Amino acid sequence: MSLHISVMLNEVLDLLNPQPGFTYLDGTLGLGGHSEALLNKTKGQIDLIGIDRDEKTIEITQNKLSSWNGFKAVHGRFSEIPKLVDKNSLSKPLGGVLLDLGISSFQLNSPVYGLSFAEELFDQPLDMRLDKWCKFSAAEILNNWTEKQIADLFWDYADYKLARKLAKLIVQNRPVNRIGELVELCNLVLNKTDPRISFSRTEGQPHNKFQNKSQNKLSTKLSGQQKSKLNTATLPFMALRMIVNDELGELEGGLQNVIDWLEPDCKIVVISFHSGEDRVVKNLFKSACLKSNDFEILTPKPLIPLEAEIKKNPRSRSAKLRALLKKKKSNK
Repeated sequence: MSLHISVMLNEVLDLLNPQPGFTYLDGTLGLGGHSEALLNKTKGQIDLIGIDRDEKTIEITQNKLSSWNGFKAVHGRFSEIPKLVDKNSLSKPLGGVLLDLGISSFQLNSPVYGLSFAEELFDQPLDMRLDKWCKFSAAEILNNWTEKQIADLFWDYADYKLARKLAKLIVQNRPVNRIGELVELCNLVLNKTDPRISFSRTEGQPHNKFQNKSQNKLSTKLSGQQKSKLNTATLPFMALRMIVNDELGELEGGLQNVIDWLEPDCKIVVISFHSGEDRVVKNLFKSACLKSNDFEILTPKPLIPLEAEIKKNPRSRSAKLRALLKKKKSNK
């Protein structure tokens, strides 16, 4: 299994400031890095409930953290927290909630999900579904949606500047069922637009379904200074993953549910990885404060990873952390 490094771990611990005798909720459990840190910080003197929509990661993390008596893993979406967790039945009062909206390295690198464009996964199907509730796969979108719908998806969800050109190529080259086929089209649309530019960080062997040899050579002659930090397939893959798993819909409805569910003197910390996600978090936190004096934003501006963390874990580079407090009730 690939090593997964939890993002902004120190900032999460500082803001949540976990205290013995409370219950903490990790609404996006993943491989349990943040949860384990909370348990270690309090020497296990808390109850910790981890929720995740992916049954595979639930199983892995349940085994990983089974030695902690106060840990419990629950299968479900964080939007269902009010249904999944009965506050009245908690043996310890609620102290805080964490939502890390990122995808784990295990999910990215596993051929099961079809989320990664790593060369060794090129022959895997374009699926991207994280749970059984998803209505369609990424391949079904690419092979059935109209050119305009696909272009709008890439633009709306990822601000992808070549959205319309890539959508046109996809429709012209259907069916697109494998990871490598989409990666190749991403490279091809970029080289057709400007052969001097490539987002690719590696010079791996091309998949060779659509590109000809001269086009393949263009992407391998570039110097490191000409290459962007992002692979050319990063944004289209992210947009597809987000729509397949209804990530923005889950965030908009789910985060509001959690805010409404919070107890007094309880914090919620959210880590997002895309401008659209961060906008939703920012607006919902602001809305909560406008509606009620019970809430206080703890991060006027989002926290971002330190340079040292980005060097150690490049996937953290786009992370933004925001926190909200539901204040104690006044005794007056």
